[in-house]
Amino acid sequence: MWLYQLPVGVALPGFVLLFVAASLLIVVALRRWVPGEKKQMREWDRILAYVMATFGVLYGVTLALIAAASYENYRSVEEIVMDEASAVAVLYRDTAGLPEPEQEELQELIVAYVDHVRNVDWAAQRAGEIPSQSVAEVAAIEEVLFSFEPEGEGEANVQSAAIWAFNDLMSARSARIGVIGLELPGILWFVLYSGAAITAVLIGMIQMGRLRTHLVMAGVLASYVAIVIFTIASFDHPYMGPVAVGTEYFEEVQEWLFDRAD
Repeated sequence: MWLYQLPVGVALPGFVLLFVAASLLIVVALRRWVPGEKKQMREWDRILAYVMATFGVLYGVTLALIAAASYENYRSVEEIVMDEASAVAVLYRDTAGLPEPEQEELQELIVAYVDHVRNVDWAAQRAGEIPSQSVAEVAAIEEVLFSFEPEGEGEANVQSAAIWAFNDLMSARSARIGVIGLELPGILWFVLYSGAAITAVLIGMIQMGRLRTHLVMAGVLASYVAIVIFTIASFDHPYMGPVAVGTEYFEEVQEWLFDRAD
């Protein structure tokens, strides 16, 4: 979608302008159909007010629920990424208790894994693709860790803790990759856009003397509806677009753990 390719400062105004332009065109097109006689106007206004009040509540609640669900999905993905970064940090610290050369080898592989996640995996995720390049780094860590033969209970305990952290890392990694295709069902997008169209039609059917006032009212309402739908769309694909889950947690691990260890 084009809005995922642009910064918020460009995508949001463009999205709002499209909604406002469509709404204003609907107002201009429908004004000729609004009754002009006083008797018809009273009945028209009474029925229209009832319809708008009912629909306004239904659509407002629908917008709120879908927006909340979209943001909750975004937050859950952010927590998954945080869990993976935490698992990396725990695994890196656990390997510090292993003897050389396994300790240095594992820590170098963990650093390489994080670099690969940040620079390669995330680019694929932003494109909506499932990353597979970091499998080699994972396999290398697994081979060294599981082939290590501890000498004594202390090294065995350290290896056990490291294996536990590695399993947590694999679980978090699988969860991160598994939510790449997370998005709202198409039927919900149909509800959102059809509701916005019906709102514009109802506004256009209001009897109002001055066209300028009518256009301003329709434009303001269309602007807010567009902002809400744009926000939902921004949260819908957690790894894509200007409002996306990034690599900040992995960067913190590199800055506060790897760099200090060096």
